[in-house]
Amino acid sequence: MEMNDNCSNCQASFQPEPGFYFGAMFISYAFTVTIMFVGWVILYFTLKPTTNVYIYSFLVSVLLATPFSFRYSRLVWLYWFGGHKRLS
Repeated sequence: MEMNDNCSNCQASFQPEPGFYFGAMFISYAFTVTIMFVGWVILYFTLKPTTNVYIYSFLVSVLLATPFSFRYSRLVWLYWFGGHKRLS
């Protein structure tokens, strides 16, 4: 069974344009920078750790946030710049 090319109700295309994923990458980058900044603030003002602790904590936090970032970066990009209008 294949996916339909267009919505049967509103004729919206289910095939995003190539730039869609490129733009969502910037939203994902912003999520990652925010996660790392919040982690830095928490670590800096509570523990004052060494550089290795920063590196490992950033790696773990970004890896754990990857599913969130992957899904919601595309969702945010679609809502801001998708160009679909709500049906009345």
